[in-house]
Amino acid sequence: MATQVKRDFSGEESKNGGVESQVQTVLENDSIPEVSSIHWFRSTRFQAAVIAGVFFCGPGMYSAIAGLGAGGLESPHLVNITSGMSYGMNVVFALLTGVFVNVLGERLVLSIGVLGFSINGASLYCNNKYHTNWFLYLAAAIQGFTTALLWVVQASIMLAYPEPNFRGKFISIWYSSIAAGQAVGGALSLGFNVHREEAGAISPITYIPLITIAACGPFIALLLSSPAKVIRRDGIRIYSKKQPNALEEAKKIFSAVSRKEMILLLPMFIFSQWFLSYKGTFTAVYHSVRGRALTSFVGAFVGIAGTFTMGIFLDTPQMSRPAKFRWGFIGVYTLYTIVWVWYTVVQWYYAKTTPVGLDWTQPEYYASFLLILLDAFTDHAFQTYTYALIGSLTEDINELERYTGFFKAVNTGGAALGYAVQTKWSMMGAESLL
Repeated sequence: MATQVKRDFSGEESKNGGVESQVQTVLENDSIPEVSSIHWFRSTRFQAAVIAGVFFCGPGMYSAIAGLGAGGLESPHLVNITSGMSYGMNVVFALLTGVFVNVLGERLVLSIGVLGFSINGASLYCNNKYHTNWFLYLAAAIQGFTTALLWVVQASIMLAYPEPNFRGKFISIWYSSIAAGQAVGGALSLGFNVHREEAGAISPITYIPLITIAACGPFIALLLSSPAKVIRRDGIRIYSKKQPNALEEAKKIFSAVSRKEMILLLPMFIFSQWFLSYKGTFTAVYHSVRGRALTSFVGAFVGIAGTFTMGIFLDTPQMSRPAKFRWGFIGVYTLYTIVWVWYTVVQWYYAKTTPVGLDWTQPEYYASFLLILLDAFTDHAFQTYTYALIGSLTEDINELERYTGFFKAVNTGGAALGYAVQTKWSMMGAESLL
């Protein structure tokens, strides 16, 4: 027996017998086993652990390197160019991820999607040690393709697999795994560079353990269960319907991205990664090597706090869904207003004083160090909020792949434009635009 439920931002639900792309589809199967008989390997909690493991290894190690500023290199210029190139490729392939999933399935696409991070780390190592530039461009192209697949399929899994009252925590577990990876990677980076008080590139050996951990991600991804085999605690199986061919899937993608709610969310999607280039360049330009490592390490823990704060808030049963999303929106944008006013003041001061290699032994370091920590808290809370908002639109994993594909195409497009701005403008000019 199948019941179809249409849901919008107001939280209202209405039964509808028609088949529409915006319909939330819940499949109720009379033969579903009792909760006590569900094998742990097929549970939503284990799927959350798999996603966490994948993102600890891949994006977690990438975030540890990115948190150093300029990928740990001495100059941010080349990294800004290749990062912009990678994000630009994300725009194209994110929209097409639904086609790949339709053919290969979620598990294989997840495994392929995390391949690019170890290659990216290897390219940074070669540039740091041997000044090899071509590998950076090749790695950026590979990562542009693989990460587009990863972020879209992960988002659809994260939003469709868990029970409604576990969704906020599932998102928090996922995003915190990235921060946990950043913390471990940051600790390694700090350990290898703790005596480097000057500005410049990090020690090449820093990359080796980070690359090794990142290389484990594709194998962990193979532990994921397909949607048809996952059973929630509420006894409801995940609805998944593959399209007969790529053309039909492309039609479904177009229908999904033209939905009114998707259009209204465009400004939020663009903003969500528009500022990445400025943050990385800011850290690389103004902080010492070990100061950058400390920021990456501590920022990870603050990010975890932001993720779980928003996730727990969105799962609270004491408030209605519309009220939670309304107050969550007010909260993150109030914090972002504070963050960007603070960035403007600090950037104006640094533009006048032109500091280089600020270290934790200098008072001026903490004006930006504390700012970056507040930014990390706010960013993690905001990302959790955005994914939860998208997840409220439907329970259909195939439709979520289309929504999140559109989201990643738009927000990586914003990131690509941000990197283009950063390569052409001064720090103060880039801060004003970003």
